[in-house]
Amino acid sequence: MLESRIKLRHLSCFLEVAAQRSFVAAADVLHLTQPAVSKAIAELEEILATALFERSRRGVFLTPHGEAFRRYAGATMTALRQGIDTVAQGVTRGGYILSVGVLPTVAARLMPFAVQEAKEAGLGATLRVIIGPNDYLLERLRRGDLDLVVGRLAAPAAMQGLLFEHLYSEEVVFVVRPEHPLVGERPVALRDLSRFTVLLPIADSIIRPAVDQLLIAHGVPALPDVIETVSPTFGRRYARTSDAVWIISRGVVDEDITTGALVRLPVEAAEAVGPVGLTTKADVPFPVSAELLAQTIRRVAARLI
Repeated sequence: MLESRIKLRHLSCFLEVAAQRSFVAAADVLHLTQPAVSKAIAELEEILATALFERSRRGVFLTPHGEAFRRYAGATMTALRQGIDTVAQGVTRGGYILSVGVLPTVAARLMPFAVQEAKEAGLGATLRVIIGPNDYLLERLRRGDLDLVVGRLAAPAAMQGLLFEHLYSEEVVFVVRPEHPLVGERPVALRDLSRFTVLLPIADSIIRPAVDQLLIAHGVPALPDVIETVSPTFGRRYARTSDAVWIISRGVVDEDITTGALVRLPVEAAEAVGPVGLTTKADVPFPVSAELLAQTIRRVAARLI
């Protein structure tokens, strides 16, 4: 393949000659001899089977093919320098700040284990974990405030310019305090929720449409007593101290269920699910430290399936 024959010295000589418009000047900048630069350009033109420069008394100028190749050669060298800088910064702990946006459900269920494994694998960057709703995190990703987001798949219009890699699908669960009147009933009918206060995600949250569709599909178009919240702190406290039923992503309450602080109701309906994955900007090179963390996130997520 052609790309396997092209070396870094070919690209560096090509880019410098294009910038200097002179083989002699390029050789001075690169600390090479003029024949060495000329040889590298001749080899590159032979590999590509086309002339990249026009030589005249006025200097050296790029051909149309040379102009086209310059864009890609420059991008390649830029990406390589960024990778080298990232690794160099990453080996010094605290030298690079890696900013990751995560949903509350991800922060509780996945990230602590992924971060621990990443550090054991050599992650030296300072990690900054930002927790918030999906739309907020995606907007910060677009602005460049975040390197990646671990969250939900948004609507197509909101995903323009972004890449989503599916990790797992998360359940929506119904949880209550252990002494709740519905505990012990098998199965619990969705219409029985009308007897209690129900904590729901806010109307514009990612999982709310799935919850609404689930309720409507089972003959519960409206609940008489609803509190809308995306606060895990409020939801957890309210559910533990009242007879409210909390409908929430499992990741938020996974530890509460494990410890017995909250109990999952065996609801009659099929469980609603939502895709969780890695979201990055499509046009920005992935920092090496971010890729290391992404690898551990993938491994931990695979254990959740």
